[in-house]
Amino acid sequence: MNTLLRIDSSLRTEGSYSRTLGDYFIRQWQTKNPEGIMIERDVTRKLMPHITQETVDAFFSEIPDSENIELSDELINELYQCNEILITCPMYNYGIPSSLKAYFDLVIRTKKTFAGSSIPKGLLANKKAYIISSMGGISTETLNPLENHLTQLLSLMGITEISYFPLDGTVDQSRTGEKILIQQSEILKQLNAYATDTTSH
Repeated sequence: MNTLLRIDSSLRTEGSYSRTLGDYFIRQWQTKNPEGIMIERDVTRKLMPHITQETVDAFFSEIPDSENIELSDELINELYQCNEILITCPMYNYGIPSSLKAYFDLVIRTKKTFAGSSIPKGLLANKKAYIISSMGGISTETLNPLENHLTQLLSLMGITEISYFPLDGTVDQSRTGEKILIQQSEILKQLNAYATDTTSH
């Protein structure tokens, strides 16, 4: 039985391109996983706090103050429970939303999601991630800035099997519908490929 962790980060609860495409992804995922479990984490509706000195000290303490790491433990537990992760992410000021960055600051944690220092080893291998990104401008890079940043963060935790569904150029609404259809098609392809791969093992 598959478990999917959905992480949303758009400030918009209505009219969000990343959330809307994320909803489509979920409908298709549930069709292919009728008995699957979904965990939802919205870092905007329930804002992630920025880490403090006390939080960092607790991360490295042999006997940490549980109050300072309670949320971190909860978020990391969600990551361990799932075998698939969906991240929906819009671009704000050329980067990922601050609430999503705060989320990763809480889950990228030594001895919990990675080990080692000079050559870190991720502890969350064998998980599949999907990134739905949206941005007003058009990216000419292989990975847009959002995808690149999230890939680095996920890879640090050992999550390297990643599929990308970018929606760029949304400022030109005359072509947005066409681009959404293209990414919906890509979502179906990726979900079909992953379902085939997992059932063949």
